[in-house]
Amino acid sequence: MPLDSLFEKIHLLPSVPAVVTELIASLDNEKISTHRVSASIRKDPSLSLKLLRSANSVRYGVGRNVATIDDALLLLGFDRVRTLVIASGMVGMLKDVPGLDRKAFWRESFMVASISRTIVRHSRLEGLAPETAFTCGILHHVGSALMHIGHPDVMPRIDALVEQGAPRGELEANQFGYTFSDVGAELGRRWRFPDTICTALTYQDKPLEAVPFSPYAAAVNLAIGLYHGIASGHREEHALGEMPRDVRRPLALDLLALYEEILQVIRADDELHIFLE
Repeated sequence: MPLDSLFEKIHLLPSVPAVVTELIASLDNEKISTHRVSASIRKDPSLSLKLLRSANSVRYGVGRNVATIDDALLLLGFDRVRTLVIASGMVGMLKDVPGLDRKAFWRESFMVASISRTIVRHSRLEGLAPETAFTCGILHHVGSALMHIGHPDVMPRIDALVEQGAPRGELEANQFGYTFSDVGAELGRRWRFPDTICTALTYQDKPLEAVPFSPYAAAVNLAIGLYHGIASGHREEHALGEMPRDVRRPLALDLLALYEEILQVIRADDELHIFLE
């Protein structure tokens, strides 16, 4: 299997912080102890600092000083704290990847994550978790980073063509026999992420092929399209109107509420500096 050779090349990848692995696994566990999570976060000073800085930022500010991890859990809620820690951990893990613009990479990842969360929040389907959608969005592009590590000469050439409108998946499949979606999903399996996330990563570029239907893959697919549409110069309203109906229809979206909120999400200032420092 071609993927095996890639992972043999990059077997020295930095490991995911233990608390991040625990929190991602907990996406499928409604009975996880918040006290245990709080204790785990406190063991990682870097993640703790980033969480508290983010919790006190304009975007997540709650009107009072968030001074401790327990404060953050109480005021922001467990789901939001979980995704902030996951995001911080992933950003900290991938540093100095050859040929990869780290700031641009994470700006896209965070925007896709935020849009994915908003899409799922306005789905009429039952049982969906917006923070799981956010996590899928944060991880959606991680396979590309790994491919830059394994193929430092070829990936920048692909990136340059993609910026001009070339199809990334087709180019990657032609060169390597797999795509960044395949790599991200395989990494998720090796890191023992929940099947929900691995499926979303696998089918993010072909959400209608997932059986059963993966709402998270569909949400990420729509979010990626929106992000790239806006990045290429389209107005936000135009990009929203271009969302493919065959992908959004199974999500049973409340389009009016979605459009109203997503415009705010897209136009909001990012706070990447908190996570990149």
